[in-house]
Amino acid sequence: MECWNTYGKGFDMKLRNKILLIMAPATFIGITLLGLISGFFFSNFLKEQEKTDARAVQNNIRTFVMERVKKYNGIANDWGHWDDTYYFLQGTNPEYPTFNLTEDVLEALDLNFMLFLDRGLNVFHKLYYDQHDAEFSELNSDILHHFSGVFSVEDVYEEVAGICEFKDGVYFVASTFVTDSLGEKEPNGRFIVGRKIDDEIIEALEGISDYKITSLFTSPASAEDEGISSIKNYFEYTDETTFDVVIPTAHDATVAAVFSVSKPRTFYQSGIAEFKKYVFFAVLVVCALFVLIYLLLGNIISKPLMCLIREVKSIDLTWQNIKRIRNTGKGELAFLRSSINTMLEKIETEQKQLKSSEEKLYATLLSVGDGVIAADREGIIEFINPVTEKLTGWSISDARGKPIETVFNIINEYTREKVTSPVAEVFEKEQIVELANHTLLISKDGREVPIEDTASPIRDKDNNIVGCVLVFRDFSEKKEKQRWIEFLSYHDQLSGLYNRRFFEEELLRLDTKRNLPISLVFADVNGLKTINDAFGHHVGDQLINKVADVFLAECRADDIISRTGGDEFVIILPNTDSVSSEKLIKRIKSKIEKQKIMNINISISFGWDTKQSEAQSVWDVLKNAENYMYKKKTFDNASRRSSVVKSILGTLRIKSPYEDAHSKRVSELCESFGKALKLESDEIAELRAAGELHDIGKVAVDEKILSDAEELTDSGWAQMKSHPEIGYRLLSNTNEFYNIAEYIAAHHERWDGTGYPKGIRGESIHFKARIIAIADAFDAMTSERPYKNALPEDEAVSEMRKNAGTQFDPELARVFVEKVLGKEWIT
Repeated sequence: MECWNTYGKGFDMKLRNKILLIMAPATFIGITLLGLISGFFFSNFLKEQEKTDARAVQNNIRTFVMERVKKYNGIANDWGHWDDTYYFLQGTNPEYPTFNLTEDVLEALDLNFMLFLDRGLNVFHKLYYDQHDAEFSELNSDILHHFSGVFSVEDVYEEVAGICEFKDGVYFVASTFVTDSLGEKEPNGRFIVGRKIDDEIIEALEGISDYKITSLFTSPASAEDEGISSIKNYFEYTDETTFDVVIPTAHDATVAAVFSVSKPRTFYQSGIAEFKKYVFFAVLVVCALFVLIYLLLGNIISKPLMCLIREVKSIDLTWQNIKRIRNTGKGELAFLRSSINTMLEKIETEQKQLKSSEEKLYATLLSVGDGVIAADREGIIEFINPVTEKLTGWSISDARGKPIETVFNIINEYTREKVTSPVAEVFEKEQIVELANHTLLISKDGREVPIEDTASPIRDKDNNIVGCVLVFRDFSEKKEKQRWIEFLSYHDQLSGLYNRRFFEEELLRLDTKRNLPISLVFADVNGLKTINDAFGHHVGDQLINKVADVFLAECRADDIISRTGGDEFVIILPNTDSVSSEKLIKRIKSKIEKQKIMNINISISFGWDTKQSEAQSVWDVLKNAENYMYKKKTFDNASRRSSVVKSILGTLRIKSPYEDAHSKRVSELCESFGKALKLESDEIAELRAAGELHDIGKVAVDEKILSDAEELTDSGWAQMKSHPEIGYRLLSNTNEFYNIAEYIAAHHERWDGTGYPKGIRGESIHFKARIIAIADAFDAMTSERPYKNALPEDEAVSEMRKNAGTQFDPELARVFVEKVLGKEWIT
């Protein structure tokens, strides 16, 4: 009752009048604006629909025209690159017109004319076929007169297809040079076809577009010719939509063919009429709603609402314990009262939590891992945390009250110029600001620390900026990792040269006219696989690095040197001709040939090619260089691999003098064994070479294992057992030693199948491998070794007899004892 008595009837009437004064003009303005806006958007929608339809028509017409152009261009290419046409223009195919230039052919190809020009661009043959009358007639002289300008026929290689206008109308035309079907011979003229855009084609265009084509003419081209050149009457209530479809002509970029099209605007006009009906009924409905809402607001809502407003105004949110409003009545206002009380309780709780949060926030700022500086609106420091103290060298007591630029002193890493304070930028831009890259923080004691930071505005409850908080961190470790990652993304990790990814990107970037001539050098290291097999990949890596060092020393600073594969390098030489490239390669080869790895001369095969003109594909040039390199590599490798093997054998001799002596003795035994078996002289020579090379795979075995007097460990024995396979890999890559590689691989196989590396048995082991196995075992038994004494020859023979049939081929073992050693074979 207190609320009713306070405000009374007069106040309630005032509220009703205010509601009426607000709602009436608001409703009127709303209806008016709604009608205008809706009309504007609906009208624009209809217009856009018409424009969309027009653009679709334009695209359909352009597509139709371009497909016709492609069709006639295809016909021109099919006939122009046909042997019959080529020999016809050459004068050696007189029956060509009889069989090919008939009414049926032109009718089927849908052509009006064909024109043949000889090598001197004179008319060799011509014909014109009237598609409408289905008969041949004279070719319009105007067409002949204009062809030299239309198709630039002085360029015999030019192909042209498009639209062309002559005196008797507009034509589809296509022209190509005449050559044989394989394109191996020089062009001997041109072939030109044409089709007039007549009523039949116009009707086809009208059928696909649903628009009337009123005219076809040519006019000067403009910048708008890619779209519809003009769409008339879109902003006027007229009965027809008209526009032009512009298509470039084949002969002149400044002239375009124009199709004028039109269509009645029935869609737009009917849409506007329906919209007017909609607006009329909408106004009636809104007016009815206005009256209803006015009555409801006045009688049901306004009085209880005013009472609630008075109680809400009396709430004091500054109290520690906020007073609640009375929760009386039922319905929505009662729910509102209850909700207000709930919000008041939350506000009170939030105020208590806010104080607690402020205390926690302060503790967090002190313990956060990044540096934090808080400054007021004037840029004066109010707070810094311990991380900031450590990075800047300023204590919180010294920093408080100082301008932020004094404590947060930053410069550009490269220019050494002072960087504008991010705090000043925050106040100027009123948004979050991040430091640019390459920023250094200068501490109080002069230390320089790379940092990254973010400065953010501090806003009050009214969104006014009252200060700034700066958060930053030491960027040193992260920056170093980024630099390393960036380096690896474009460099080969082993040699430090650029990698394939960078090479391909740079090749595209440098492939410009200003860098011509541009030469590409393809290089391949010979024998890398052999060296890896013989000495291990760490030696192969040393070889790659030696090659890379020579490339870097001999090439210019702006040349791009890339390692694109395991043993492949490519060099990009901008502004370098073929002669200069060859000189560079000779210098590199000269330096490379002076280099050695494990006493083996280093060899590289080179190939190169030069791009002279823009028309050349740089990828074709690269392919040519690669192919040239492989031709030279094939020539070089035959002798190179053999010399590498001999060098490796020399290395083994230096590495282990015992192995050198052992190999020579086994070689002599194999020679004697071959003679005892009455083998051919070339087979005996092969056996002698195999005996000398049988342990070449030991070059990859640790020198300590070869000379160790103690019994081999499991890992040492595993290394030792790998030497037959390594020897096979080394020898199988050479022409000279290819045949004996298989014997070397199997010379530690046993007759009973318990040998290595494959465990084959009996006669499955190669005959000559069995011979080498016997000679090798006999010499091993009768020679001094680091880990055992030599056996007397008789004891060695006894061992041979004992192991015949298990370790050795029994028949070969008997022949060796009897005929090579001259001993008696006792069974």
